Amino acid sequence: MNELKRRVEAYLFIISKGLPLHELAEKTGASEKDVETSINELQKEYDDRKSAFSINNFNNLYRMTVDRTLLNGLDELVPREFNKSIMKTLSVVAWKEGITQGQVVRIRGNKAYEHIKQLLELGFLTSEPYGNSFKLMLANKFFEYFNISRGEEKFIFKQFNE
Repeated sequence: MNELKRRVEAYLFIISKGLPLHELAEKTGASEKDVETSINELQKEYDDRKSAFSINNFNNLYRMTVDRTLLNGLDELVPREFNKSIMKTLSVVAWKEGITQGQVVRIRGNKAYEHIKQLLELGFLTSEPYGNSFKLMLANKFFEYFNISRGEEKFIFKQFNE
């Protein structure tokens, strides 16, 4: 493996929030084109050997991730400030995105009001007026925090909806 690929891989491993291409180029002292070539080569190497790791580009940030199918459960990914009840409320929104606050409360009970308030304050949900209620959607922060793309939320929250 050439030195540039090793350095790109090291930065992506250490900086879990991800880095934009231009910043990777600055940190490695290489051109954006060379860095992008290194990322593509690393992705191919990971795919070819069926590695537990992959490099993804989400919101123009490259980051190294672990194949979620290898994880036994969500427990180690859940923020410490979230208890199981809040995670269940969040999972209802993830499974039925576009659900109204009233529907979530009917499914989860009155404590869901406080859960929704906390999730909105933390930036994991967004809401918009919808009739006499609010329509709830997953915010970009949700996808960034759990390091997933849209569509994967149903997979990682499956355990809370069984």
